[in-house]
Amino acid sequence: MADQGGFKTDLKSTDPETGKMTWSVEYTANYGELFKEVSELLDDAKQVALKSKDEPFFQDYYKDVSKLKNSLRTYLRNNHPDEYAKIKGVDEVSTSGAAGAYDTPFAFGKKPVNYYYKLGYKPVNKKELRKKAKGIEVKQLFEK
Repeated sequence: MADQGGFKTDLKSTDPETGKMTWSVEYTANYGELFKEVSELLDDAKQVALKSKDEPFFQDYYKDVSKLKNSLRTYLRNNHPDEYAKIKGVDEVSTSGAAGAYDTPFAFGKKPVNYYYKLGYKPVNKKELRKKAKGIEVKQLFEK
């Protein structure tokens, strides 16, 4: 049985002589498409609300659409968890806009993982390396 967006198909029989296949098609609710459309409506409502800050109607409309999307997501999560799992990736895309990424070095852990050491590389002592380089004159341009 194949489940495409909005319908399910099931192979009923195959004629061994001609290879003719008989399918049954069952039309179903397309929750993923509905959620996608509501998400796009929310994005559009947000853009209009931002551009028309002096009109409270559009601010309220944006809040109503946001509540609609949240209630749809809650309903799907509670009543259709398999469908919600399919569309979960669509909803969890970052909508922070220009907020940027986490620029802190330890945002998701206490200790940084240095893969150079795991790959077999070793740190270089710059002072000793300069002493060994006999034919090259090395000047430090910037002090640390």
